[in-house]
Amino acid sequence: MSRQVTNTVQVQAAAGRSEELGRQLQQIVDTLRALPGCDAYMVDRCPEDSDRWSVSARWQSEAAMQAHFNCPEVQGFISLIDNRLARSVDFNSFPVV
Repeated sequence: MSRQVTNTVQVQAAAGRSEELGRQLQQIVDTLRALPGCDAYMVDRCPEDSDRWSVSARWQSEAAMQAHFNCPEVQGFISLIDNRLARSVDFNSFPVV
């Protein structure tokens, strides 16, 4: 039996770009949540810091999560910095217990 896993992306908006960043994150997530093995992919804005965003995904298996990292759409997270929408993007993953 495969073990479920979660990946998260913490994104800090560039000054004055948080609204635009939120829209871009939602577009990325809308595409990625349709991938095989994805149970959920969500975007949340931090209530204490409106420039901080959290993206989380839940996968049916480690293999499904790893396969999604090879999708061109995942590069959209890196492009957020290149396009100066974000000043930091931090990726994490862990098993669901």
